[in-house]
Amino acid sequence: MKKILFVEDDVEYSDFLKEKLEKVPYDVDCVYSGIDAMESLALNHYDLLLTDLELDVINGLRLVEASRKMSPGTRSIILTGKPSNSTELESLRLHTDLYIEKSKSLKVILQYIANILDREEVPITHIKFLASSIENIMMDLRLRSVYKDNVEHHLTPTEFGLLEYFLSHKSELITREDLLRAVWAEEPTPENIRKVDVHLKNLRTKMNIFSIVTVRGCGYKWNEA
Repeated sequence: MKKILFVEDDVEYSDFLKEKLEKVPYDVDCVYSGIDAMESLALNHYDLLLTDLELDVINGLRLVEASRKMSPGTRSIILTGKPSNSTELESLRLHTDLYIEKSKSLKVILQYIANILDREEVPITHIKFLASSIENIMMDLRLRSVYKDNVEHHLTPTEFGLLEYFLSHKSELITREDLLRAVWAEEPTPENIRKVDVHLKNLRTKMNIFSIVTVRGCGYKWNEA
């Protein structure tokens, strides 16, 4: 069954179209913001990204751009209630598969979706990303880049390693010993154990992160499901 990520901030319209898509049938994940869509794209593979154009923080065009980088084989459709030449031209520049007005009939929209999903599949190259919707963080592990609130942050190798470990182990108890072995490739000693706290403090301050919480007497946890 083809899998679709549907991004739409109008809950009523989202529920309506999701119901119609599932009757085709397609497997449909619905999210209501660009931030949540980025996390879903980072964690899952989709055959189609179906997104509204006007979204808070990250709009549909930026989602298509990110999807192309994360999973080049994922098709993309932009749905809009406010079409314009400028946004349509931008969608063409990004090689969006379809830019379509919401005012089109349901039958037309569903047929366009079917046609696009029936096209020959492009070989998929997976690029690993990690994300936090709470902190609005996106990590590209291949390019070694980190963005928070759409602003790039330049981390040291140690800070990057710490952030990668926490985002890979959300809601898990993480000890200083775990971090020393994973990030520094060192066995814990009385001399080196406290440097973990120093580097974590620097990371929290530099990126204004609040999700790393201290578990007294045990270690740390990234407080996000």
